[in-house]
Amino acid sequence: MGYIDFSMLIVFLIGMFAIGWLLSRWIDTADDFMVAGRHLTPFILAAALTAANVNLYSFIGQSGTAYQHGISIVWQTWTGNMGLVLSGLIIIPIMRRLRIRTVPEFLGMRYNVGVRTLIGTYWVFRLSFWLGVVLLAAATAFKTIAFVDGLAFTGSLHFWLFIFAGIAVAYTFLGGMWSVTITDVIQFILMLGGALIMLPLVMQQVGWFPGLVEAVEAGHMDLVPQFGKYNWMFILAIWILGIQWASTDQGLLQMSFSAKDARSAARGLVLAGIITTPFALLWILPGLAASILHPGLEVMDSAFPTLMSSTLPPIVLGIVACGLLSSQMSTISTNLTGVATLFVNDIYKTVLNKTASPKNVLWTVKIMTFLAGAMGVGFAYLIPLIGENVVEAYLTVVGIFDMPFFVITIVFGLLWKRANWQGALIGYLCGVAVGIISASIYGTESFFLSTFLSTTAVLVITPVAALLFPKAKDEQLDHVWKARTHSEADEGAPFHIVPVSTGGKFFFVLFFVSLAVYLAGVISGSMGCPWAGGLALTGMIAYFLSGLFRLFYD
Repeated sequence: MGYIDFSMLIVFLIGMFAIGWLLSRWIDTADDFMVAGRHLTPFILAAALTAANVNLYSFIGQSGTAYQHGISIVWQTWTGNMGLVLSGLIIIPIMRRLRIRTVPEFLGMRYNVGVRTLIGTYWVFRLSFWLGVVLLAAATAFKTIAFVDGLAFTGSLHFWLFIFAGIAVAYTFLGGMWSVTITDVIQFILMLGGALIMLPLVMQQVGWFPGLVEAVEAGHMDLVPQFGKYNWMFILAIWILGIQWASTDQGLLQMSFSAKDARSAARGLVLAGIITTPFALLWILPGLAASILHPGLEVMDSAFPTLMSSTLPPIVLGIVACGLLSSQMSTISTNLTGVATLFVNDIYKTVLNKTASPKNVLWTVKIMTFLAGAMGVGFAYLIPLIGENVVEAYLTVVGIFDMPFFVITIVFGLLWKRANWQGALIGYLCGVAVGIISASIYGTESFFLSTFLSTTAVLVITPVAALLFPKAKDEQLDHVWKARTHSEADEGAPFHIVPVSTGGKFFFVLFFVSLAVYLAGVISGSMGCPWAGGLALTGMIAYFLSGLFRLFYD
């Protein structure tokens, strides 16, 4: 990278800090910092969610996986988007009506403070670990992409790690969720612009899509492979984890809770899921093209950076690099806010200082933003000790710990009144234990099995354990159960989970029929059916369209 391109990166980082400083005057209360005063419109929410959830893991990790294993890794993005639409239509409107800041706060309403604090503590470290992953990915990529001859520090992992963490902490500390949201919208535009510059330049070199299909390795264009590391079982497992992620991930949901009403939250999530779906091709197709243009790379994650260095001229390289950096900075800042909010909302205010004043709460969440950045940097240095399979280890952690959390929160928390805190706690701990035992026996590569066993255990054990203890008091459940349906007390326009109009009911039913078609396509991949990929893709498209049209009816 030349001096001009490097200067563009520095100007971009200074600009992000300046935005945080300008927005700091908007921050008067803890709600302003943590949920942007609950004023986000559907489009701003969709853009911010898209920017926060597209990061260097997509451009580097998924692109590299496509380089090595083929196109089927695209389902990691697509199934997450399917989860966003499902959560937006059914789950998030309920959470938004409850006016919560975190999912553990919901557990406090539904069960008790003990469950809330336990899960809140876990999520503080869980999000800090993910923050370490994204910081390390950014620093590793940019010590290569942004290396300038004559400036040795630009090739230092430590330099980029502290630059990214420092800038993100600074503008998040100053502007909170307002700063995160506004910068995410800007970063979304830059990310999209950079990726759209890169894609045609790369595809032209391989003869566009027909040339790519003809030259790529056999089997790499199979959407639903029967065999291989990313086969139909992987697609099923990542679909389940996509629903869990879209329903319970704090970094994602904190933005959703910032929507001005339940209807806006639903529209924001559905739009984010649909918008991001074609974006997946912006990093998957370059990864496939790199397998043709640069075969034999020792490290598959170097595929996208290698394409950038060999394809882009000066200034254009700087623009695309700013776009990639945008995608990562938005993810970092979102998770910084998530960690700080979890600590203050579910540990500080509920255990450490129950009588904290609004001013104390605001300053505590700001200070925790700095500590979250420090924990993220610490995890970034610890992650390489895990070994080469960091992504597989991360997915295994999600399957073991997050899926039982999803079951006690969403499945039993919203669907079964008889569930009590004793059953939820016993079921969660048993599910985690079963997942850990499975991973220790079969290894992190079999995360499908660990996910399946941990989920099955909590589904079976929770109701059995719950029946051994008294049921929760009705008054404890009334507030949660009332939030499942629209009432006159709701903010904004009406939004019913089950539509009341004929058109809404039609598209709601079509939504689930389309989901069944998608699942039929994935499962048919287990038999090697040649039409498996096409059927799954058709079902997914119909799923998105029916979910979108459902929003026009109530």
